[in-house]
Amino acid sequence: MCRPERNGGRTAAGVAASLLVGSAVLAATAAEPQPYRYAAPVEIAKPAPFVEMALPPAAYAHAAQPDLRDLRLVDAAGERVPFALLDPTPAPARSERLREAMLFPLPQRPAGSATWPSPVEVTVDGDRITVRRSAAGAPSAASTARESPGWLLDLGELGPGEPAPRRLLLRWSGPTEFSAAYAIETSADLRSWRGAPGGQVMSLQSAGGVLAQPIVGLPEGAGRFVRLTWLTPASAPLLTSAASVADAPGRVAVAAADELVFAPGPAPAGKEPEPRGSLHFDLGGSLPLIDVELRFAAGTRVAPVRLQGRTRAEDPWREIGSGVFYRIERDGQAADAPALMLATNARFVRVVPDERAAALDPVQTRLVVHARLASLVFASSGQAPLRLLAGSADAPAGALPVATLVPQFEQERKRFGQARLGAFAEAPEVARAAERAASQAHLRLGLLWAVLVVGVVGLGLLVWRLAKTGAAPAPPAA
Repeated sequence: MCRPERNGGRTAAGVAASLLVGSAVLAATAAEPQPYRYAAPVEIAKPAPFVEMALPPAAYAHAAQPDLRDLRLVDAAGERVPFALLDPTPAPARSERLREAMLFPLPQRPAGSATWPSPVEVTVDGDRITVRRSAAGAPSAASTARESPGWLLDLGELGPGEPAPRRLLLRWSGPTEFSAAYAIETSADLRSWRGAPGGQVMSLQSAGGVLAQPIVGLPEGAGRFVRLTWLTPASAPLLTSAASVADAPGRVAVAAADELVFAPGPAPAGKEPEPRGSLHFDLGGSLPLIDVELRFAAGTRVAPVRLQGRTRAEDPWREIGSGVFYRIERDGQAADAPALMLATNARFVRVVPDERAAALDPVQTRLVVHARLASLVFASSGQAPLRLLAGSADAPAGALPVATLVPQFEQERKRFGQARLGAFAEAPEVARAAERAASQAHLRLGLLWAVLVVGVVGLGLLVWRLAKTGAAPAPPAA
């Protein structure tokens, strides 16, 4: 009665051995690294012991891995040239400085050409400047902040070497939905004022959450004081606070890519229905996005939207931001919404308009992307000319830590040379090898399924035989 169990044991061992052998064969086959499919020439414009080269969007487009780990720098003999990647995207906490501003409601503007009284008084005592509310210019008891035509914002005094603010972040307590146009002026001393482009702040409740545009752009070299006046005070929100936004002091400047403009393309084929009126944009490569904006060709347009992104076409969409973009033509001039700040990597971007908004015209709409791209620094070694290789999906990281490649980096960087990257070309033999690898991958997948099916069938037969023969009789009782 024990013979079937021994046969079953041998059968199970055979199935297990088959699975192990098949898995080992598959693992050995899959472990072969993929070759580099693309190469681009490197032109050294300014020789030096260490040379820096800004990576264009084409480098991201041809890299097979989003973090650029598959990049390789080789010389004419095919030998590797040591290099490091300079990541240009600092941590969000260090990239920007937010400073709370002081808010003062403006009194009603006098009729005619009379001077607009200031709601504050400035006292200078040596190096110390004090700003306080003016009793003469403050609104009366009957004129509350809600009835004020606008606000005076004190952004604070800048310290030595501090960068000037680039924009304002407004906060409000209500209403829940509004759209309010504004005009702004800036001043350093509250006496002479300089006009700047106005815009629109707005808030909209949608099924996906609040869509808001709370950013006010500031002109280059804006002064300490900003006068923001509502064009229609009745529709304006009640501000509760505001903050100025500037670059963090001491941040190392890294070469940035030029402004990238993309036209919408066709929606990808998929089983899930597309949201109504959505537009799709292919950035060509997985880019580190700093900010994005929608640009409209002409007319007055308001577009509350949600932005979704993904790195690969087969990945699910993920939310990367939301806001309200606009173009408002008024008095012969056009005002555009500030860019929406982001901190993410994406190749594909989907713009989904709010269900209550008008559909976006693909002919009139463009996606403007600002991406601060990486730079590559390498040691001047090897035989010229140099080439940058890319396009290996499983290559290990090829870059050294910058501190290892360049001792005393901060001091040495001022003496870096410069290089430019040429156009990428595809290696025909590698392209053919990639096609063969894809065919082998399908074959390996089929073999894996075959091994699994054989194993399941073998185990099923083993269970059937054991059930048919029955269990061994119990030993007699003592």
